[in-house]
Amino acid sequence: MAFDYPVLLDAIAALSSAYLATCYPGYNSVSLEHRGRVLSALSLHLGQNDSLSSDMCLAAALIMCAMETITDGTSSSWTSHLAGAAAAIQSKGHPLLKSQPREGQRTDPLSDSMSFESKWLRRTFAYHNSLMSFSLNCRPLLTDAYWRASDDALADPYCAYASQVIYILTEISDLNVESAESIERSGVMYDRLLQKAGSITNDLRKWECHPTGNSTQHLALLSETYRCAAFLYLESVLRKYHPHLVSGLIPEGNMFYIESICKHAEMIPEGSQVDCSLLFPLFAAGAEVDDPHYIALIRNRLVGMNKWRSFKNADSCVELLDEIWKMRREEEHRVDRERIDWRKVATSRGWQLALF
Repeated sequence: MAFDYPVLLDAIAALSSAYLATCYPGYNSVSLEHRGRVLSALSLHLGQNDSLSSDMCLAAALIMCAMETITDGTSSSWTSHLAGAAAAIQSKGHPLLKSQPREGQRTDPLSDSMSFESKWLRRTFAYHNSLMSFSLNCRPLLTDAYWRASDDALADPYCAYASQVIYILTEISDLNVESAESIERSGVMYDRLLQKAGSITNDLRKWECHPTGNSTQHLALLSETYRCAAFLYLESVLRKYHPHLVSGLIPEGNMFYIESICKHAEMIPEGSQVDCSLLFPLFAAGAEVDDPHYIALIRNRLVGMNKWRSFKNADSCVELLDEIWKMRREEEHRVDRERIDWRKVATSRGWQLALF
């Protein structure tokens, strides 16, 4: 496919050479050359809507986002490319927006006519979109079930069978932002947020992994880590804005899900293809944990999974967690201490952390 579309070929070459340049600086010039070609093509597409198909624009933007993630992962560059991917989906005539599913509808009327590549592209964007909203404490770039299809049972390359959980993560991000905006409000708005929190909790509790016949145990384990991470995210939002709801909606507490993530991660072989998708759930657990035993488990696994990949964003995740854990140890004996917020620490560094 890339050989038929020069912009896609340049994007792949830019990604590959940029990754090689992290170990062999001589590839820097090659990476910059291909990167320039991609940016020129995307710029031309913005000026002339028929110069590049929306799918090709979406694919190139996602590849460039991946390039910025593995070579840096803390600047705004990856978020800019993700915003470009969202713009490609929203562009006039893109098949993903010709028919929107109704709320709660699990099937996409376009699923039979849409190509496999188009389905994969929208699911890939949805994954990055949801984790961006978690990391940057913001609303998703796109909401609703614009990416859901009738073949949700198929394993996703990023989150295995947890595509529904990815959708729920965007719902939690919406709840987070709406709760922050309604601190000084009351009445119907507040009641609606309480109902939404209860609905999200019920959806997470009802969700079950349904692997297909060709699945492996490791994919099912990965799926469960994402559900646990979603519970941790939800618990942190409730604890901040609706503390009176925590004991009723999540009585088991966050340690239950931290322990579950660690347990499932230990059952996934280090160095396997599934292993690299553990970054988000492990980070979500690490950002909440105080227990030295689980801190060691999470840190060792994060370091181990990046030993051969050397992705810069994974290194940055470990660096940020190390600082948070150190700060919490120093504050643990203070009576008036406040919970260290990892997002505030990231912001103080000027970081926009990529967790994929």
